[in-house]
Amino acid sequence: MELTIKELADELSVSKTAIRKHMDDKFRDTYTIKKGNKILIKDEGVELLKGQFKNQDGHVEQEREKQTTNQLATKGDNKQTALLAEQLEDQRKQIEAKDKQIAELHQLLDQSQRLQLDVQNKLKQLENKGVSSVKQTIPETVNEEQPKGDKITDSYQPSNARFQEAPKKKHWWQFGR
Repeated sequence: MELTIKELADELSVSKTAIRKHMDDKFRDTYTIKKGNKILIKDEGVELLKGQFKNQDGHVEQEREKQTTNQLATKGDNKQTALLAEQLEDQRKQIEAKDKQIAELHQLLDQSQRLQLDVQNKLKQLENKGVSSVKQTIPETVNEEQPKGDKITDSYQPSNARFQEAPKKKHWWQFGR
């Protein structure tokens, strides 16, 4: 069955120009017949052209598939890269926050140690004052004879206000007390 160039182009879903490009002088002499203004391609020529276009179509399809897979891989890589970059930035922020917390805790620990040292020094000073005042009062009380009916009152009041009892704090939830 002989086909025209247009019929073959429609069947192969290509243009008439594409078919004409594949028809060289040798192909025209062996596989075509001219009837009036129409060029008819013999069955052997049709099969030969179909084979040429199938090879090209298969090659083109393979290239298209490669391009689409490359594009998908690139898109997937871009998404992964963006996700990893976002996670990395979040981790950096967390590490910075932890470093700040550690620095603050070191500062608080240092302050606590200084305060503890100050308290120990004050206690030693008070003990030294208490021991010397007790040594001074013991000989005096031994030498003095007091009547048995008199009560000894302790009139020693520390001059430092920190050692005095602080009044109880009233909290907002303790109504009526």
